[in-house]
Amino acid sequence: MKLSEIMSHAGLSRYAEVALILFLLAFVAVVIAIFRPGSKRAMDEASRLPFDDESALKPRNGGQR
Repeated sequence: MKLSEIMSHAGLSRYAEVALILFLLAFVAVVIAIFRPGSKRAMDEASRLPFDDESALKPRNGGQR
């Protein structure tokens, strides 16, 4: 008996179908979260985070060694 015959009779195709459905649900959730009307302000704030010097972390010991 070949390995391909064993795997085809194992009934594992349902896992691929469930994974596809979960991926599609996650994708739709992300698209809805991005394109909802109230998310523009949050996206603008998040896009400026790398350039925001005021929210930078300061050393715990004040920079002293």
